Amino acid sequence: MKQLFFILVLILTSFDSYSQEILSQHTIDTISFAKTNRPYISKIKYSLNKDKSLKGWTKYYTFKSYVHLFKLENDSALSNAHKAIKAYESLEQGHPGADGIAHKAYYIKGLREYFATRPLTALQTLYRGLELTSQYPESPDKKSWRFYILERISYIHIDLGDIDLALRARKEAFRDSIWANYRFEVINNRLDIGYLYKHKKKYDSAKVHFNEALRMYKDTILLDNDNYDKDVFFINQVRALDALGDIALYQNQKDSAYNNFSKANKIFLDKELINSDLLSSKSKLSPLTSYGYMLFYQDNLNESETVLNRVRDSLRKKYNYTRDERNLYIRVCDFLNKVYFKQGAHEKSTSILSELNEYLITYHEKSIAKQLQLYASEFELKEKDASISKLEKITTQQKTIIKQRNIINWVIIGLFLSFLILGVVLFRQNKLKSKYKTTILEQRLLRSQLNPHFLFNSLGTIVSLTSNESKNVIPYTLKLSNLLRSILENSREEFVSLEEEIQTVKDYLELQSNFSQKFNHVVEIDPELNVQNILVPPMFIQPFVENAIEHGIAAITNGKIILKFIMDDNKKLIKSSIIDNGIGYTKGQEIKDKNSGYESLSGSILKDRFKIYSRSFKVNARFEVLEDTDNKGSRVDVYLPYILE
Repeated sequence: MKQLFFILVLILTSFDSYSQEILSQHTIDTISFAKTNRPYISKIKYSLNKDKSLKGWTKYYTFKSYVHLFKLENDSALSNAHKAIKAYESLEQGHPGADGIAHKAYYIKGLREYFATRPLTALQTLYRGLELTSQYPESPDKKSWRFYILERISYIHIDLGDIDLALRARKEAFRDSIWANYRFEVINNRLDIGYLYKHKKKYDSAKVHFNEALRMYKDTILLDNDNYDKDVFFINQVRALDALGDIALYQNQKDSAYNNFSKANKIFLDKELINSDLLSSKSKLSPLTSYGYMLFYQDNLNESETVLNRVRDSLRKKYNYTRDERNLYIRVCDFLNKVYFKQGAHEKSTSILSELNEYLITYHEKSIAKQLQLYASEFELKEKDASISKLEKITTQQKTIIKQRNIINWVIIGLFLSFLILGVVLFRQNKLKSKYKTTILEQRLLRSQLNPHFLFNSLGTIVSLTSNESKNVIPYTLKLSNLLRSILENSREEFVSLEEEIQTVKDYLELQSNFSQKFNHVVEIDPELNVQNILVPPMFIQPFVENAIEHGIAAITNGKIILKFIMDDNKKLIKSSIIDNGIGYTKGQEIKDKNSGYESLSGSILKDRFKIYSRSFKVNARFEVLEDTDNKGSRVDVYLPYILE
């Protein structure tokens, strides 16, 4: 009886094996990623194992990775995506079934690398996938993965602080004609482009995208789509209107700001978004902040102060130091400062500005520490991968030596040296990249130290005006807050346009001339300089201008400062000259040393920054002091590296 049962099982197994169909090459190449086709995964594997002439391992592993991704089985998704890429790269010649699918594997691998906090590795993977979408475009009747790749590239560049590259990726996705018929993605992409333009302070361009997104939201057909969450439909409208309100405030269009905030508040209340699970508790504070401004606009100052302080207290319970929290905290403190200024509560106004400055300093320090840790982890992982790869190659060499004992020893030595040299080159390249990233972070840290230095000097001026009971305290504080916000925004960037840097210095000169001491000032710009396209490191000119005011012309009447901006003779540096008719640089430094007894913090920081930029750009970034022989003034020439946008 047992023998009969065994024979029956053997017959059924053999029958099932022979009954399973071997798929053709055409069938394997044309199977899509639809859910209904998932049973084909096992059939593809069976066919590839049975018929070695078939090509389809890239598709098989990509399909498996795709399924694991939707099941949130992230390790399996990454592993299969890696196998798909390895199978694709092993093809000696291209194959249509693999060429049109490989970019999906690169996307899934890059996505998982990003969430594993390896953004630089993820960028490299995603850009390779993007390259494949250009070489092998997808069919226009299918939803494009190119958009997903560009979207993720944009997010990574934002995390790394490179807004220009993030905007470039978003704009390229917007130009992808395949997505023209997918309104959800078009709207969301317009909103993201608007936010990036707003961050770059290109407000007119930002408004175009926000308004177009709001226009598209009027199409109520979106609400009838079961795949689109209704809360998202309304939340995005609230965010777009809040952004337009902020832009209107930046452009001093108070009525327009109030109208946009009012529309956003009405949608927020009417649709009961306060109860939405899609919004975090802190995200719900943004509409409340806009409501606080509406009360301020209506001169309901006490209620406005109460509402804004509620938001402020909620933020202060636990700082997470995220980008969204920072932006919201700046909005709240800015609105509170306007309320206190209108109330005449100048001590509260000064306190809120100091509180904001302390928060931003801590935020920048934590951001720099996080990026340093990130780059260090990336470097360690790359070294580990390189070690594993090197061990695999050595193992392969050893097997080859065992199998081919007749190979000449010199050939073996030559191969070994080749691999050794390759490893040294790769190691040096990785080390240079790590050094460059560390240099960038050193610059950010030094710039962040200049901000409190400038603030302390300005607060000293406020104390002086207050002690003299000057009527200029209020105007000075208001103009100082605007200038401080501009300096804080610029100090977060590695490079700013020469136009923005000059405008910041102009604002500082006007502030000091009108409130601290009277003097004349002139700014001369070479007409051949394209100040909008030339990018320079921020916060270099202002400390020298400040020194000319405090230690050059402070002791004389009819002081005058002239600023000149030209390209130097070899066109490798931007030359900025700060000329004053004061007591002279040497005498000014003697008085300064006599009063302080030590070198200023800003002077030490500037010297360090010049050294770093000279080393990074291979140029002689520096400053030179030229003094009048009759001690009737001095001239400081500042030479800065630049890049073209």
